[in-house]
Formats: sequence, C-alpha cells, structure tokens
Amino acid sequence: MFRNEREFADHVVHALTAAGFTVKREVRVRGRLRLDIVAAKEGLTTGLEVKFNSRGILDDLVKAQAILRLPEVDEMYVCGPKVFMSENVRSLAAKLGVGLLAVTDAGELVWLAASKRLEPARLTLGGGYAKPRGKMPFNAVRPGGKAIWNAAVFNHGGKTAVNVEVFMVPAGPFVAKVRTKARVRKAFLERSGPIAWSARLECDVNKGTPTGTYPLMISVTADNAPRDDDTVKYEVHPR
Repeated sequence: MFRNEREFADHVVHALTAAGFTVKREVRVRGRLRLDIVAAKEGLTTGLEVKFNSRGILDDLVKAQAILRLPEVDEMYVCGPKVFMSENVRSLAAKLGVGLLAVTDAGELVWLAASKRLEPARLTLGGGYAKPRGKMPFNAVRPGGKAIWNAAVFNHGGKTAVNVEVFMVPAGPFVAKVRTKARVRKAFLERSGPIAWSARLECDVNKGTPTGTYPLMISVTADNAPRDDDTVKYEVHPR
C-alpha cells in the first residue's frame, strides 16, 4: 500500500488532520532532537515518531521515552504498520510508558496503547553551609569575607526541568560581584533520586557589617517549574 516511509508518514498526517488534529512535521525539540510529527487537539500536545519497519519502531520507542520527559509534549507515541506491532514492541512500549499508534492494511489509525502522562517538573531546595576554618560555627562569616552555601536541588516531578538556575538573592550585608559565583545554571535536570544536583554558591559580606545574624535567600527557577525559595541565616562574627 505504501512504497516507502515518506508515503506512510504522509498518510498518517492526513489521517490525523481528518480526525481534527492540528499537525506539524519535523519539529525540533530541546537539544538536537527532532520529532517527526506534533499533533495538537483540545489543548493536548502529542508527539509522534513514525517508522515503517519493526527495528525502527523499537529504536524510536527509546527515543520517544526521552522526548516524553521534555515540556514540549504531553504524550508520546510511536506509529507504524499494525503488522509490526509485535509482542516485543508492545511490551517495550508498556515498560517505557510510550503509546503506540498503528496503521492497518486498510489505512485506518488504531490507538493500540495509551501514552503515559508525566507529572510536571517540581523543584525543591536543600543544602548546607560550607565547613568554616578553625572552630567557628558552620554558619559563621566575617565582615569582608564570603558567605558560601552548598546548594542541593531536587526535581520531584516526572518531566525534566529545563534552564534551571539556583542562585543567592544578596540583600543587607550580602553583595555579589558582576562576574558572580552566586548563580549557577544547568540546562536540564531530570527526575531526582536520592542524589541531588549540587552547586556551590558564594557571595561577599560587606566589610562594615556589624556583628549579628542575617538572612540570605537561596532560590531555584526553571522554564517549566514553579520557583522555590529558602532562607538561611549567617552569623557575622567580628574579626
């Protein structure tokens, strides 16, 4: 019925359009990844990889799982001829949470297996004080010295957080230079296990700061996750 993968993909696009989807082809997503088809309907964005042979379907299931974690799509499907939707294909799709869209010999679309929908990225902050010199308390700093915080960032959502930034918000006695170490960036942060993304942050303490306890806010943001803030306290000790 179809002479090659291009004709097969054309048929899938026409069938999706007839079913009420708004369809785009060859859509670039994060990094160097590219989607064969992006179909949108009723506020839901579905990515599809189209393959015309059994090995290509298996390979694209792995690719589709990686794209499913990105914020550009809500669902991911691999589409191919129904005759190639073997038990191995179905089992791997179920294991990876990727949906299957099959095309019958008559050219009809059959949604064989539903795609998993992942929870949005959700960032939380943790961390600890850097170990000071001598016998000073861990949260002790000196006027003219540096406040250092070893930040730990967790992503508790299913989606990958993109363009993540963890940073200090200097105020009061705390200042950050133009070329600052008070802000660190990470392009992608996938779902975290027990090990967080760690980043060392530091800013300066004004030389004339009186002795006392001062708050310093630490924050984390991402393009697709709510901001999270934490406040830590530093004790300024006289020199």
